[in-house]
Amino acid sequence: MDKRIKLDSFDKEYNDSLNKLYGDNTELRGLKWFLDTAHRWAYRPDEHDVVILGAAVPEELVMAAGAQPHWLIGGSLGSAQWSDELVPRDTDPVSRSISGYINRPGSDYKDSLLIIPLISDSMRKIAYILKSEGRKICIVDIPPDRNDKYAAQKYSKQMKDMCSTVSAHTGVKVTKASIVSSMKIVSAARAVLRDFLEVSRGRTDIITDSARLFVQNSYYMTDSVEEWTYHVAELTREIGYYAARTVRTGKSRPAVLLCGSPVLFPNYKIPFLVHDAGLEILEAVDHTAIKTQMIYNRKMLRGSRDRLIETISAQWLKYDSSPSYIRNDNLYNNILAAVQRGDIEGAVCHILKGQIEYDFELERIESMLSEYGIPVFRLETDYQYQDVEQLRIRMEAFSEMILQNRVRRVKRVS
Repeated sequence: MDKRIKLDSFDKEYNDSLNKLYGDNTELRGLKWFLDTAHRWAYRPDEHDVVILGAAVPEELVMAAGAQPHWLIGGSLGSAQWSDELVPRDTDPVSRSISGYINRPGSDYKDSLLIIPLISDSMRKIAYILKSEGRKICIVDIPPDRNDKYAAQKYSKQMKDMCSTVSAHTGVKVTKASIVSSMKIVSAARAVLRDFLEVSRGRTDIITDSARLFVQNSYYMTDSVEEWTYHVAELTREIGYYAARTVRTGKSRPAVLLCGSPVLFPNYKIPFLVHDAGLEILEAVDHTAIKTQMIYNRKMLRGSRDRLIETISAQWLKYDSSPSYIRNDNLYNNILAAVQRGDIEGAVCHILKGQIEYDFELERIESMLSEYGIPVFRLETDYQYQDVEQLRIRMEAFSEMILQNRVRRVKRVS
């Protein structure tokens, strides 16, 4: 496939998703800023000081070193095609997409510092390839076992080393004041996102579940966390305004939990299919979601520079739910918490081909969900669109099963 066709494929995928989100939410004025942000992210010049490959890095430490991180977290079939000559075709779609963005026709990352969290074997290989190409890289090797008595110490040292590397690259010294400032900025963003998810929960009459997921994803596309925080707060107020004036009567669409491999913009075929099948994504749990539990309190903002880095490291090691870990307890606990909030009638476990780390977790997740009487639909796919109709048939069958379960419950009660 030549470069022009690959660019056309990327353009179509990106614009089709943006147009559908806009068309399904035309009355929500506050959403336009997020759509514009995603469009700018896709088409602005690729010249960035510090680039993070994946989401498993404490951005507050990068910000403390004077850089607004540019995230490459995957999500595009078009960008995955730009890596055809660089990585094997069986590489998982997220890693292929990330690698493709770096090698996008016309892009220039030669002067960028690439921070690479090693959350999978694919990312280890990609880190090796990028290093062999002479790229500036900073590797973050996440301890696979949280119960290792040296895990916190090892991770804290890596964070201190990362701070030093980023600081040397930007020429900005990491200080206690700069760390406290960045901790406050990301805490505010996470608190506002928590409010947004709460206010918009179950209100698909106001904002579609795909748009709700998109707003969460958009954090990784913004040039300014503070500006993003402001607009999320404004959108939350707008949704709250409509919610206070409209009563949602009855319960229409069955509510499902979306978990497993992250669903990343612009490849939204799964949330769009969920909607088309008559279901509603009430909760989405994956490792790219901003960790809304990680809001730093005043006590955590105290101490020396190194003590603050240790605090951030401890929080990230505690709450990170990336596929880095032998036993992904945080992913499991987040799914359990979502279920315990109530209203979940089914779970769609999204597995991207090649991301077997999520399949390893599936058995105990299924076991836990069965205790709550929640059926699980394991959905394996990739970023291609050829399987959409096949997936649609299976998704509609799953939706019908949930509706039948609902009818049986009503009959038992009556």
